[in-house]
Amino acid sequence: MKLLIKTFGCQMNFADSDEMGRHMKERGFQPTENEEAADAILVNTCTVRDLAEHKAASFIGRLKEWKMAHPQGLVIVTGCAAERSKDEFKKRFPYIDLIVGAKDIEQFPKELERILSTQEESLPLPELTPTTPNAVVQYVTIMRGCNYNCSYCIVPAVRGREIYLPIEKILAEVADRVGQGAKEIWLLGQTVNSYKPSHAPKPHYDFADLLSDVCAVPGTQRIRFISPHPYYLTDKLIDSMSSNPKVCEHIHLPVQSGSDDMLRKMKRNYTRDLYMRGLERLRRAIPNIAVSTDIIVGFPGETNADFQQTLTLVQEANFDSAYCFQYSPRPGTASAEMKEEVPEMIKEARVNELLALTDSQGTGKAAKLIGTVQEILVEDDKGDGVFRGKTRGAWRARLKSENLKLGDLVQARITGTHSRELHAELI
Repeated sequence: MKLLIKTFGCQMNFADSDEMGRHMKERGFQPTENEEAADAILVNTCTVRDLAEHKAASFIGRLKEWKMAHPQGLVIVTGCAAERSKDEFKKRFPYIDLIVGAKDIEQFPKELERILSTQEESLPLPELTPTTPNAVVQYVTIMRGCNYNCSYCIVPAVRGREIYLPIEKILAEVADRVGQGAKEIWLLGQTVNSYKPSHAPKPHYDFADLLSDVCAVPGTQRIRFISPHPYYLTDKLIDSMSSNPKVCEHIHLPVQSGSDDMLRKMKRNYTRDLYMRGLERLRRAIPNIAVSTDIIVGFPGETNADFQQTLTLVQEANFDSAYCFQYSPRPGTASAEMKEEVPEMIKEARVNELLALTDSQGTGKAAKLIGTVQEILVEDDKGDGVFRGKTRGAWRARLKSENLKLGDLVQARITGTHSRELHAELI
């Protein structure tokens, strides 16, 4: 039997898809990219941004024809949009066989068994078989949900309050992924560095301790995490990052705005000054660290003065890369009720100006890497001797060689750049 997984959204969604996919592999489903060959299609949805939700709903809508052609096939819909719009999805898409919202991901195995038990006459289900994940880069979820209430964000509503996975479970999963061939492990959480389990081996055990424990798992080679919150960027965490060579010299640290007024309206729980001081401490401890960020443009009430403060922060921070978004209201969030809407034309002009600045910074940072030697993890075989991978600073790199394979960690000299991708030659 074949399973097609379609994922919309962030790394958390991809991690959830991977986890659910492993449960389905245990029931005999093998992955496929061919929709017509699939016996089951799992759609993991996102609702954080309007576009992602519309893309997911559009894809589910197109599955009506697939279901008519495969009446015994399974259509499974999961994730954040499934949590928020479960009843609506059931009405709009009556051919869905199973809906599991983001809050109930832990219940997916039980729900899967329930639905498969009703399909046994039409689907020949084999005996349970062990899974063999072999991806070079693997995601390990350490917590679910979020205790913050950022006024623009719907995640707490669809994923619930923070739930911390047990330390032993996390370390066992890391060891399992490494044993199956993973070379790079990403630790995932909505505010990943707020991790604080209820049962810990010592008082005040937190994310910094977990990071050190993950580095101690035999066979681990590269460790990353996403997405940290600036409020929890403690000296203890920075020390853990700088003292463990397995932790890559890269952090994605969302700032969202350079204006204290906007940060207050967004309920981000930090100021511009706190963010910049944290960044300074990071760079002092890890001088070659690459920093990426998220920025929202056109939040309700954002004035030109607020936007100018964002531009000056970006200039001072000198990010390696930035994801810049025009604000769009999400139903059910506090900001959706705010009346000071910024006109679309102004949003577009501001985001274009911001993108020009961040792209210029990124291009400059990439150019400075020319001539340097970087460690590159080979992640993708493009054929004809062309491989793509990632540096420890999370820069994408392109190599040509007849002697590489996926998972190789190689030393390479950067010879040039093209569209934010590094060109490299093996040493």
